[in-house]
Amino acid sequence: MNKIVAKRNVSENLVKFEIKASGAIRAIKPGQYVIFRIDENGPRIPLSVIKVNNERETITVLVHVTNIGSQQLAKMNDGNSLFGIDGPFGIPVKTENFETVLCIGLGLGIVSMLPVLNSLRASGNKVIAVLSANSKEGILLETEIRAASDEALILTEDGSLGEKGSICHALRKIQTDSAINQVFAFGSAKMIKESYSLTRRHNIPMQAVLYSGIADESGLNSIFRVIVCTDGKTLCVDGVNFNAYYNSFEEMIERFGSKSGEENQIAEVFQEANITC
Repeated sequence: MNKIVAKRNVSENLVKFEIKASGAIRAIKPGQYVIFRIDENGPRIPLSVIKVNNERETITVLVHVTNIGSQQLAKMNDGNSLFGIDGPFGIPVKTENFETVLCIGLGLGIVSMLPVLNSLRASGNKVIAVLSANSKEGILLETEIRAASDEALILTEDGSLGEKGSICHALRKIQTDSAINQVFAFGSAKMIKESYSLTRRHNIPMQAVLYSGIADESGLNSIFRVIVCTDGKTLCVDGVNFNAYYNSFEEMIERFGSKSGEENQIAEVFQEANITC
């Protein structure tokens, strides 16, 4: 079990693995994550599962090569076995039929967006997706995202792919043109705050997956759940290495940074947020 059955280099620093996994791991729900262990004493690498194939008894993950753990994982090949895969962990994203939903992915946050899109589409929603990055190299899974969406908009800051512009401008236009019933945001603390401020004006409920590049005292990346309470002002963090309580988005941004995973170049942190306006 936990054997690599397929490996593909997507780009210079991005590797896709299909891995034989147990039924418990394949029961992962959108918004949850798993933790890879290459060997007994090696680093624990949290990853988002982008696809589950129950017929093949496999899961598919994307690994962005940055730190020592991801470098070790990326060097593994077909037929190699992992010491363990733990999980699933985290609170699943709610993906019932909201009718029309808007899903926004920034940088490496796009990776955790795909399984949510597939679940939303399967539940009968009309899905509008927005992918944003600094340049075309940061637009991940474009083919898969388009296949899982009714409409897809690509944004790059330098205009190298799709339209040149910001997520905020795209949000304003889409909210004007379409009746959105639910918004999902995948990216940095700053992007979530800006998306939330726009959706709140229109009384649109919002859920999010916070993606950051914060490391704990050991130098390894942390995973923790984030909940923004119903008044939209209180942020509670229940962490692996610490517990903390935040009273504003500003403090969340100061702690977690304003950049997306693409900008931070740290890919194995998927921090879950469930935001209700």
